[in-house]
Formats: sequence, C-alpha cells, structure tokens
Amino acid sequence: MFLVLPVSYEVESSLTPKQVARKLDREIVEHRPTLNILSNGKFMRNHRSETCFYGCRTSQFDFQLFHHAMKKRDAGTTGFFGTIEQTDNGSVIKGKFRKPLSTYITAVPWTIITLFLALVLFALDEKAGSVCMLGVFLAGIIIMFWDNKKPIIKAYLDSFCKNDKVKEVDKNEA
Repeated sequence: MFLVLPVSYEVESSLTPKQVARKLDREIVEHRPTLNILSNGKFMRNHRSETCFYGCRTSQFDFQLFHHAMKKRDAGTTGFFGTIEQTDNGSVIKGKFRKPLSTYITAVPWTIITLFLALVLFALDEKAGSVCMLGVFLAGIIIMFWDNKKPIIKAYLDSFCKNDKVKEVDKNEA
C-alpha cells in the first residue's frame, strides 16, 4: 500500500525561483502526461533512443517531472509534482512523488475485474482458476506500482541543492 501513497520531498537551493524555473525549462523535454495513451505512446516512440527527464511547468512556479529510460515504455511511472517557493537564501523545491492519474485509473478497474473473477471462480468451485486469477491480480498490481524512478528523480532534484539541505517527509508520519 505504501507504493500508492504520495511521499513529500523538499530541496533547498541557493538559486532564485526564476533561475530554478529556467534550469528546468532548459534541461527537461516538454511533455505533459495525459490520460490519452496515444499521446504518451507517441512521446515514448519519439524518444526511444535516449534517456531523458520530461515534464512541464503547469504555472510559473509549479511543475511536473518524470524520467524516461532508453528503449522503455514507462509513461505511467512515478513522477514529482512540485512547486518552487522563495526563501531568504534562494528557493525551496517542495512536492510529492506519486503516480500519474492514468496509472490509478488503470489500476482501479484492474483490481475490481480480477478480484471479481477470482470470487466468481471460487463460488463455482474452480479453485485452480480462482488461484490463477489471484496470481494475475497480484502480478498486475506489482507491475503497475513498481517504483524504480524515485531515486533517479531525487538525484536530479538534489542537483539544484548546493547547501545539502534535503528533507524527505513520509505522508504517514505528518
């Protein structure tokens, strides 16, 4: 369940918010992940031979950041949804690591359908079929919520930090 809950993260930087925003604009490939899987698929095909960070700025100081690995179709992976705020010594990047909305929309029908089929098969005394459907359910959940992008995105966000002030706050603790 911990893979589903957002995790808060903060990075303090000596750069001003405008400098952080410009650095993001220069270094990330502009793409707004949407519910349209054809748009996401087209982006993945266009960038299949490169590893890149992609995302967009949703307002002047709000942004979304994702990582794409070469030769992977990883449109539904964990991303960082953050804001840039002014501080006395520069800025602070605050946000949450979470999955895109499309991953959650896919996961809900997957869990409902596979669990329903497992229960129907169990009610029909098809124990082997019920166990198989539970296996498909678990395999799908593991695939949908596998999280190997968070350390890569954290490393990128830490590149904004020059004074080594990094905080990670778990939502369950706050």
